[in-house]
Amino acid sequence: MVKSLAASFLVVFCNLLTSAQSLVPGFSKTEYINLMKVSAQFGDSVYAAAIPPPTGYRLIYPSPVVGLQNRWQLWMTDKGIPVISIRGTTRDETSWLANFYAAMVPAKGELQLSATEKFRYELATNPRAAVHVGWLVSTGFLVKDIMPKLDSLYRANHKELLIVGHSQGGGIGYLLTAYLYNLQRQKGLPADMRFKTYCSAGPKPGNLYFAYDYEAMTQAGWAYNVVNSTDWVPESPVSIQTSADFNNINPFANAKGVIRKQGFFKRLALNYAYRKLTRNNEKAVHNYQRFLGGYVVRSVKKQLPGFVEPEYANTNNYARTGNTITLVPDSAYYQLYKQEKDRVFVNHFHAPYLYLAERLSMPGADDSTGGQLSGSWLLRNITDSKVSMDSLYQNRKPLLIINQETGTIKGNTGCNSLSGKVDVSANSIRVGAPLATTRMFCPGQGEQTFLAALRKVNRFAIAGQVLTLLADDVTVMQLVRQ
Repeated sequence: MVKSLAASFLVVFCNLLTSAQSLVPGFSKTEYINLMKVSAQFGDSVYAAAIPPPTGYRLIYPSPVVGLQNRWQLWMTDKGIPVISIRGTTRDETSWLANFYAAMVPAKGELQLSATEKFRYELATNPRAAVHVGWLVSTGFLVKDIMPKLDSLYRANHKELLIVGHSQGGGIGYLLTAYLYNLQRQKGLPADMRFKTYCSAGPKPGNLYFAYDYEAMTQAGWAYNVVNSTDWVPESPVSIQTSADFNNINPFANAKGVIRKQGFFKRLALNYAYRKLTRNNEKAVHNYQRFLGGYVVRSVKKQLPGFVEPEYANTNNYARTGNTITLVPDSAYYQLYKQEKDRVFVNHFHAPYLYLAERLSMPGADDSTGGQLSGSWLLRNITDSKVSMDSLYQNRKPLLIINQETGTIKGNTGCNSLSGKVDVSANSIRVGAPLATTRMFCPGQGEQTFLAALRKVNRFAIAGQVLTLLADDVTVMQLVRQ
C-alpha cells in the first residue's frame, strides 16, 4: 500500500513538471468553496458523501495519523497547484486534547515532542508573540511529514501552494503558515515559493502580537480567516487581557509611579482601585495556565511519551487573527439550520459554511481574478515608496479609469492627465507604453513614482473594492474603486 502511494506520488510529479503559476492575492469565493469541499473529505463516509470533492482536484497523498490524532492530505488542482488540507477535531478524545491544551507558549522556541524528537520553530519576530501550545504540538508533528513533500513539490516546479484548514485545522493552519513564512525569511525555503491560506471556522491561534506579525506577513491578500457570525468556535479560546498585554507605551505603564506621587488618602483609594482592576485578571491568567496548561499536560504526556512540558508565556490575550471574511446568515439559513441549544455545532460544520459561502455577495469574491476590472480606481498606496502618500500627492491622488472592452486606460497621475492602451487577459495586465500625458509642470516626485510603478505591473487581483496591481507575485500598488 505504501509503495503504491509513493509510486503514484512520483508519477504525478513527473506528469506535472511544468505546473502553471496562477495564484493571485485576494479572497476568491470559488477558491474557498472548492477548498472547503476538499477539507470535508476528512469526514466519515456519510459526511464526505454529502460534500463530494470539487471537480478539478484530486487526492495525491493522505498522511498517517500523528501527534494528537492529527492528519493532513495533499491534493492537486488541474492547474498543477498543490493543496495542503489539515484535518480538524475528530470525535477521538486525544484530538480534543489538542484544543484543551490551551496555555500559550512563546512564538519562538523549541518543543521536546518525544524522547528523540525536538521541534524548533519561529512563528513571529516579535518577542512578545505567543501561541496556543496544543496546536503548536500538532503543527510540530505535521511539519515532519509535510516538509519533505514540499521539497519534492518544489523540485517538480510546483512553487505555489494553497493551505486550508477548518475548525482545529484552521487553528493549525495559522501556525503552519507562520512557520513556513518565517522559515522562508531565514532562507530555509526558496524565496520564490508562494503560499495562500484559508483558515475556515478557525479559533483564535495566539495573542495580539502574534496576530500583528501574521497579518503583516500576509496582508497583501495571501491569507484569510472565514467565519460564520453565528459560530462560537472562532470566539474561542477564552481571552483574558491584563495591563501587561498592552504595548510598552500605554496609560498603565507608569500607573504605580503616578499613584505614589499622590497624597496619602488619595493614594490609598487609587491603590485599592488599581488592585481591583488588575488583580482578578492576573489571577485568571494564572488559573488558566494551571488548569489548561499544567493539568491538561498530564493527559498529553500519556498520549505522547517523552513529551516535555514547556515553559508557558504569561499571557492569555487570545486575539482573532487575519483578514476576516464574515458570513452572515439570513432568514432562510435559520430555517435550514435550527438554532437549538443542544446542537452546539449546528453553525460550525462544513455544510453551513458552504451554504453561506455560496450566497456570499461580496463584490469581487466570485473568482480569483476578482470581478469587474472596468471602472474608476483611486490610488491607495504604492508598496515600495519610501515617501508617504500625503507627501507625494498633496492635492489629489492618481486615478485610473480602465475599460476592459475597448482595451483603453485613462485618468491622471495626480498632476497630469494620462491615456493609453491596456492589455488584459485572465489575471494578467499590461499597460501600453508610452502613455500619452499632458505636460503641466508637476512639483515633487509623485508623478514619476506613480508612472514608474505602473510600468512594472503585469498581474492584478480584485478583493472587494480593492484592486491590487502586481509585478509577478510582488504587490506594486493598491487602488480603491470609485
